[in-house]
Amino acid sequence: MKLGNLILLVLLLVSSLTLTCLSVSAQVPPVRIAVVPGGGSGMEQEVVDRISSLLQDNSNIALSTVNPDWYVVCNIIDRQDVAGANVRVNGTVTIKSTDGHVINTVSMQTNKQDFALSPGTPLNKQLVEKAVAEVIDGLVVRAITPIQQAVDLEMQVREKIIQALNLSDQDKYDEALPILMTISPDTPNFRKVRSLIAEFQMEQQALDLIKQAQSLGKRDKYSQAISLLKDVDAKSKRYKIAKSLIARYRSCLSSTAKINKTKTFSISDSERKVLEAKKRALDAERRAIEAEEASLKAKSKPVR
Repeated sequence: MKLGNLILLVLLLVSSLTLTCLSVSAQVPPVRIAVVPGGGSGMEQEVVDRISSLLQDNSNIALSTVNPDWYVVCNIIDRQDVAGANVRVNGTVTIKSTDGHVINTVSMQTNKQDFALSPGTPLNKQLVEKAVAEVIDGLVVRAITPIQQAVDLEMQVREKIIQALNLSDQDKYDEALPILMTISPDTPNFRKVRSLIAEFQMEQQALDLIKQAQSLGKRDKYSQAISLLKDVDAKSKRYKIAKSLIARYRSCLSSTAKINKTKTFSISDSERKVLEAKKRALDAERRAIEAEEASLKAKSKPVR
């Protein structure tokens, strides 16, 4: 092969792989996040506004309180001890999915002492405000990176799920399953991933059983083929195909039994011709069922 042709081939392969990756990436939706205050003190709103401002330019994030995937819940609690002349402010930001899976939690605490305070005198307002401001600043700084890291990981997981689903549409379960197996149990999507793994394993088994049964059927081993087809899960998208094949093979068994019984008696040429005509009719029926089977498979869609 000439060098120029080799270079062209390599470029075409790279281009094809790039387009495939872009195609999968284009299907991945952004993570919908609702940044909300967890209490009614009013102090949390500053944290909400600042975190939202820092996340709004991330193309992998859609800030919305409508059907969010995740919540970012901001809480601030201040405890003022007048007798002890101190104020303690605690703040937390919790990142969690809508079904309650906690992805990450960050916290910030500060404690201020008013040494100049006379007993029984209210705490210095500036001191309290400074404590709250420190907690707000600390929460925003500490929360933004974990949120962005969690989103990046979530996008990778979603891309893997979509890639696996695309492969399953082509019945390439042996390629789809290893992709899903790499997804960590820590991801909020793990329950969905585990369900997909079980579904793909079921469909792979159904596909293998049908292929084995069809191979046996071509060798007239109808009883063995029927036994295999009975193991196809009723939840499989191939269950209707399996039922159709079982009916077909039972019909073939019945016809074969009749032919074998007839062969035990001497038959005339005219009777033999009638039997051959029946066999041809059965062959035509078999081809029709195979065509119906192919049509059912083309129309069937995987269970999501």
